Amino acid sequence: MRNTTFVISGGAGRVVTAIPALEKYYRLNPNDNFKVLVHGWVDLFWSHPLLQPRTFEANGKGVFELHVKDNNVVEPEPYTLYSFYNQQTNLIEAFDEIINNTRDHSDLDKPNLYTSKYEDHQTLDILNNIRNEYPNKKLVIFQPYGSSVKFMNGEPFDDTSRSISNEHYLQISKGIQDKAVIIYASEKQFICSEDNNIPISNWNPYFRVLPSFIKYCDYFIGVDSCAQHIAYAMDKPGTVIMGGTVERNYTYPQHFSVIRKEGTQPIYNPIRLGHGDGEFVNRLNEDTMNFNQRDISEIIQFIRAQL
Repeated sequence: MRNTTFVISGGAGRVVTAIPALEKYYRLNPNDNFKVLVHGWVDLFWSHPLLQPRTFEANGKGVFELHVKDNNVVEPEPYTLYSFYNQQTNLIEAFDEIINNTRDHSDLDKPNLYTSKYEDHQTLDILNNIRNEYPNKKLVIFQPYGSSVKFMNGEPFDDTSRSISNEHYLQISKGIQDKAVIIYASEKQFICSEDNNIPISNWNPYFRVLPSFIKYCDYFIGVDSCAQHIAYAMDKPGTVIMGGTVERNYTYPQHFSVIRKEGTQPIYNPIRLGHGDGEFVNRLNEDTMNFNQRDISEIIQFIRAQL
């Protein structure tokens, strides 16, 4: 009997959102000794009692002979699923529909991310030191940039409008700094000289530190990127600022406070289906993250009220 090898490609957020469907597949197919190949984010499965032993780096030596050749390979792709590109499912549900061939998602858990005892102790040691220094402040993880951000003209820029601007990130940070210690959770190369927040990149490896920090923080602020999926998995309260992507697909309105610029609604970007269409969609969605100062002030006041 051939077993299955699932190949999970794309960004870290997709890896996190595939977890519930893989756990469900295990429950429904006890005789399939399946494997999971991951392109670059395999450490997100570390400590998972079911998935850690089954998960391997897709580009590792010997993968084809050991985990592909004699198996049935399935590469689930939510972006090419009818229910996803018609905004009927989110990433978690889309993986379930493909992997388990079902549209009944009522038996899905949140993504289960696990941390080791060492990681827990290490994280608590770091964060407790910060809390002791600032005893009256909340600890907030802030991820202002999505994975498509680039460094252009001396600052971060995202042509998909998934990220907030560096200026607005700094303004929001300054607006809540009397109530919160902020840990910056985006790429190190995008940190500017005016940013006085604590960069999470002080500690490595990033994709073990990030879930641990989110697990023990008080609040999360982010955009459509991997950290908001981790915050959802860790049941952490937060605010997600959405721009060029659709809430139904990419975030969790039932869990987070979702902020969108008033009067805007993004056009769906057919990622992996129509590159030319995606280019034009990005142009049409440019205004979705173009907040004015009144908008930013309202965002600051809203977040302050949550802290």
